[in-house]
Amino acid sequence: MTETTEVRVPQQARSRRTPDPSRTWRLRPRGLVTHEVRERWTEAQGEFVDDPPRSVREADALADEVADALIAEIEARRASLRSVWNDTEADTEALRLVLRDYRSFVKQMVGDD
Repeated sequence: MTETTEVRVPQQARSRRTPDPSRTWRLRPRGLVTHEVRERWTEAQGEFVDDPPRSVREADALADEVADALIAEIEARRASLRSVWNDTEADTEALRLVLRDYRSFVKQMVGDD
């Protein structure tokens, strides 16, 4: 049986570290409020019994809005990552950090976060 040892990082060292990118950016529909999207979905679903075609049209319209908002968020994140290295001569540390952020971004896109 292997015993694990907890490594403690001093508070001062923790505060200098950059935040974990998987905690600072999450894929969310840009410009949409989650609870409002859920409410709209519930309304569309609830209309199915009385008017199935209308219910499905509303679900499709909502799905279209959410997809567009997700694409907008993805594009904004890519632009943000690109701005770190594209327009300037970034040092090796900045490039290492942006590569780490790209890794987190790609992992989220493929559902491996």
